[in-house]
Amino acid sequence: MGNMYSCTGRKGNRPFYLNKICVRIYSADELAYCICENPELLECDIFTPELIAWLEEECGVREIAQDLSRCVARSLPLPRFVEAVLDHTAFVSPKEKKAILEIVRQGGSTNIIKRRKTHADFYLRKERYDHAIKEYEALIDQVDESEKEFLGGVYHNLGIALARQFLFERAEEAFRNAYLLDGKKEHFYCYAAAKRLYLPEGEYIRQISSVLDMGADTLQLEEDMKTINAAWPETDEAKEINEVLDAGDTVEFREWLGKKMNEYKEDYRRYI
Repeated sequence: MGNMYSCTGRKGNRPFYLNKICVRIYSADELAYCICENPELLECDIFTPELIAWLEEECGVREIAQDLSRCVARSLPLPRFVEAVLDHTAFVSPKEKKAILEIVRQGGSTNIIKRRKTHADFYLRKERYDHAIKEYEALIDQVDESEKEFLGGVYHNLGIALARQFLFERAEEAFRNAYLLDGKKEHFYCYAAAKRLYLPEGEYIRQISSVLDMGADTLQLEEDMKTINAAWPETDEAKEINEVLDAGDTVEFREWLGKKMNEYKEDYRRYI
């Protein structure tokens, strides 16, 4: 059986949205959990006056709120903010707290460019594509062009974020820029895939055939697309859709459609 811990304060009636971590929290314990899970993303500006007021008013953790207020008033370094929260929670052991604070200290010594990429990559992993795109685009303006490999990685990840928003033309340009910087084949593969997803087939073939030295990569792309298309009918999602469509305009179909729309709406609310 796992350990049991008493809650710190109470659950808030309204959540607080931690913008840089892209999550809503309902208690001081959830704030502490987010700190422990994402120490490399923390900055002092997470601990806003609004968060401090919310902790006191909604969660009843006056001591944490007061400690954080003192940190703000004295412009203390980030580890002191983290301590102000973790010192009042029961589920973080002294050893775990020490490790978390060390990560926070190391993050403070990392230059702003690398920290910003860490944030952008986090948003990409969490499927917060708008956030990721803004961070990558800001990074591109800040990174020196001599940092070819680093900048190539930024452009590549920007392309992924854009493609997942179905912005294939912009994604194509991002992947192309990545390829021109460091010549990695993975960039060209994604560049070709982005073209493939928005151009008519004939125009795609005409454009891509002019890049003679990358024929093997485009052939691999076609093979991969055939494999994916062949596998799709056997997926649970495809079977569910076909089953509902075969039933026609029935009560079951409308219920299924309403359920899917509610899921998409919830995803949208979560993202914004």
